[in-house]
Amino acid sequence: MLAHRLAEIHSNFGIYSESQINGNVDFHIVSDLKQVPELNYLVDFYEAYFQHYKKAMDPSRNYWSFKKDNIARSVDLPFIGRKVVEQGKAEYIFVFKGSLQKEEKLSMTVLSCFWIFEDVQPYQSFFDRYWPNTKNYDPLVRNLGITRDIAERSYVTDFARVANHRGIRDMKKCKELLMDEIHLLNPQLVILVGSEPRDAFSHELRLHPEKYMSVPFSLKGVPKKTQIEGPLLYKQLRERLYHLLDKEKGQVL
Repeated sequence: MLAHRLAEIHSNFGIYSESQINGNVDFHIVSDLKQVPELNYLVDFYEAYFQHYKKAMDPSRNYWSFKKDNIARSVDLPFIGRKVVEQGKAEYIFVFKGSLQKEEKLSMTVLSCFWIFEDVQPYQSFFDRYWPNTKNYDPLVRNLGITRDIAERSYVTDFARVANHRGIRDMKKCKELLMDEIHLLNPQLVILVGSEPRDAFSHELRLHPEKYMSVPFSLKGVPKKTQIEGPLLYKQLRERLYHLLDKEKGQVL
């Protein structure tokens, strides 16, 4: 069962605090998603996930929270598309930088659970709670070429999820965690969104360009070179995503 296998991987790295795992936080995205019928499968998934995470926890393992990291303050839950849950495999893995959410809120990476909806206006209350300013959400989804079909086949997470005793990301363990997830989910394409994930996977990008590619998170507040190259990178990503999607649908037919 995918929920159990992911829980074991995540528990092995100790990425969530006891309060997050037990739901003792001010806001919990999974509880909120109970109000969204189309995402009830995700609620069921995480109920099984949390139960198994608790069983797999090693009480002797130290948990270090993020304190001084410039791209992470906490750890969000990953989004798992419906078809990923059903098939135990992801066609696409999107890797963002890290969560800037307060630890008192357990959110989901870039609120990607709402990628399945063309119009997120009916869910504005969720954005008000977890991501009040959607000026980055809309262009991000548009630039990445996200459609419902893409979202349902995607696993979406962050790079910076394991902190060290100094409260900053442990680069080695952060990458090891992602490699475990990639091995488990066996995606066709891994999309590294932002400079930190890109730099961490420079070796893979060079040796396996057919499986790994990188794009910027945004075209705002970035070097001139990124502003110039970004639109072409987004275009190439969309072309690859749609090509893989068409290929998969053709095989099903």
